[in-house]
Amino acid sequence: MGSLNRRQMFGPLDLEIIDRVYEVASANIEARNLYRAAPDNAEAETLRKTIFVCAATGRLDFDALCDKVLARLDEISPPRRAA
Repeated sequence: MGSLNRRQMFGPLDLEIIDRVYEVASANIEARNLYRAAPDNAEAETLRKTIFVCAATGRLDFDALCDKVLARLDEISPPRRAA
């Protein structure tokens, strides 16, 4: 059971919330790292996993999920300082 079937675990509305939280978190990562256009592949994968882990811990609500994910951004993508 290496991979979960997320479509069975989450309904269409849940997946829409997850997509929107991903967009917000990605934009936040971009804003924190002004010299890059977007999260790199490793950060994007870590962000996806973090969102699904946070989403699996209870009733899905955009604000609550977004707050949980944004609180973990330093673990996913520490802010980079300009040289």
